[in-house]
Amino acid sequence: MSPTIRDVAAAAGVSITTVSHVLSGQGRISEETRQRVARAAADLGYQASVHAQQLVTRRSRTLAIQLANSVDASSACALVPNSDYFLEVLNGAAEAASKRSYALLLTPADADLDRLNAFAVDGAILVDPRGDEPFFATGWCRDRPLVTVGRPMAAPGPVPVVVDNDLVAAARLMLDHLVDNGYERPAMITTDTGRSYAADLVAGYTGWVEDRGLEPVVAEIDEPPTTEGTAEALGGLLDRPVRPDAVFTTSENLALGVLHEARRRRLAVPGALGICSAVDSGSLRLTSPQVTGMFVHPREVGGRAATALMDLVEGVAPDGGPRRIEVPVRLNARESTSR
Repeated sequence: MSPTIRDVAAAAGVSITTVSHVLSGQGRISEETRQRVARAAADLGYQASVHAQQLVTRRSRTLAIQLANSVDASSACALVPNSDYFLEVLNGAAEAASKRSYALLLTPADADLDRLNAFAVDGAILVDPRGDEPFFATGWCRDRPLVTVGRPMAAPGPVPVVVDNDLVAAARLMLDHLVDNGYERPAMITTDTGRSYAADLVAGYTGWVEDRGLEPVVAEIDEPPTTEGTAEALGGLLDRPVRPDAVFTTSENLALGVLHEARRRRLAVPGALGICSAVDSGSLRLTSPQVTGMFVHPREVGGRAATALMDLVEGVAPDGGPRRIEVPVRLNARESTSR
């Protein structure tokens, strides 16, 4: 027989009402009591009824998530960019939500918020927003909690929680790696710098280069990036009077495009041109040579964003106004930068 709420109350030495309040996130319960009830429920294998929790809390236990970056809105099925990073962010968010009996609703970049409201979602996660998305423009986030992955640079005001990596420092770490491997003239290819992740990487690159008395060389292309756009950007860099000897890109797809064009031009990689990406993925290990990338722990990013949003929904988030959750990075050096 499955354990009941009465069994949890007996095991924790509290009343049934206290257990109900703990499990629903209601009432003024001490942290010690919450933990005792949670341990008792876990030990007994107790599973609360999601439907009952919805009735008690008047919450749908449904979260929306939108991947704003590099999605071609003209394609009806392009909900997820072609990138390991976004898939892993989704995996991390879905896993964290499931553990707390929440559902995750993936919404397209051009979502009709009136239709979304029909699902009575409790809050939303926006991944790489600029800040001009309908969630901000319509005031949707005034009535519901919002968490972003990357700060929305054009938003009308701060969001409660931003989950991010220190990408300024990550750029400097990658550029130090290039110097350590004998490269002297790194250039950069990026997409829309209206998104904070690209802006931070370019800021890190620009600061690093200027600290050394060099000229920043940055090519910006439209998103979503195309093979043709990347080839044109690399061609422009290589046509400069002083050619770069390395290219640092803001995404793995850009790095793959650079590698493809370098091969077409018969440029030796890593000898004549080093190539590296600010985002690592499995695709960078399937090339020859394998491409150096920065691992930004996307599954952890997604999980921490979902956890922060659920805490806001349940009113258990710490006080103190808007906050930033920073996830570390790790440089994965491979043959594309090993002279």
